[in-house]
Amino acid sequence: MIRAGIIGWGENGKKVAQALHFEIKDTEVVGVATDDPIGRDYAMRKMGLKHVFTSPTQLLELHQIDIICVCSDGDLHLAHVEDSIRSGSNIFIDHPFASNVEDCKKLEKMVDSYPSYKTTVAFPRRFISGLDQIQKEIAKGGLGDILRIECQTFEKMQIQDAAPNGRIARKGIFMDLMLQDIDMVRWLTGTEYESVYVVGNALKYPSLTRQGDVDSAIAIGKLTNGCLVNFISSRLVHRGEGFQLKVVGTNGELGYSSFQDNSGLVSSQDGKPFYISKTPLDNDYLPLLKNYVDAVRNSSKIKYDLKDATEATRVAVAMTKSFLLRQEVSLKD
Repeated sequence: MIRAGIIGWGENGKKVAQALHFEIKDTEVVGVATDDPIGRDYAMRKMGLKHVFTSPTQLLELHQIDIICVCSDGDLHLAHVEDSIRSGSNIFIDHPFASNVEDCKKLEKMVDSYPSYKTTVAFPRRFISGLDQIQKEIAKGGLGDILRIECQTFEKMQIQDAAPNGRIARKGIFMDLMLQDIDMVRWLTGTEYESVYVVGNALKYPSLTRQGDVDSAIAIGKLTNGCLVNFISSRLVHRGEGFQLKVVGTNGELGYSSFQDNSGLVSSQDGKPFYISKTPLDNDYLPLLKNYVDAVRNSSKIKYDLKDATEATRVAVAMTKSFLLRQEVSLKD
């Protein structure tokens, strides 16, 4: 039995708890530490946990925890990962890896000092079967040269999230909504970013502007191979959380939507359509966590490394800078 503990909560922390406690075989959550009363109530009432704390220190004092899931705010990850890894646990870190690049690099160095433990950062889209098919089609040249990529990510935020101490204020739209898109493009294309330019507005929640944030944003990213990426993110979409992707190449295009039951069609040079199969998921963290638990259980290799998480953070930070300065920001070293 793999035993896990969770630090922090939020929507992603709830997904982690559900997958590890109810959905993955021979795995259970034994304790949760969060200052969120909703999370503590869920852990006690829905999960039946006895070990529910407000302090991570209390959780880390429990014996025989195999995995600590760090689902707290990004600016707390450095301290929470350091305490967790010193307690002798494998570490699963929700995105963002950290709130800035400097902390990401410190985390990379820290984790390198404990090579026997499995540590990863949550990028669940890398484990969606339909996106994996798109990545393989791009890699073998099925679309030709990639000209343009469109990424759209949405959610329907609640008014309490816009408060100065709310979830939105603590993350910002680029770390919160666009980060997975940023990583997804790097993974799909195997190409780095050259520059980004961002515009945005607080259409419904003007208080966000006082926090240096928006509820809707558009970003243009230029990759080092010349491909242009269009990012659209909004917290005001009526249908709630989800994302859409379109990849356009010289030989055809592929699309994927989490909102649709069936998704994906490309017209190739020979005129034959190529379809992307899709298995609907109630919990998009489930395939990722299955893979991670298998890596812990079997000491197998994790699909990607922490440098990918650091690079995604670097681009998100550049997007924030572009928005604040209202100018294009270069990502060249």
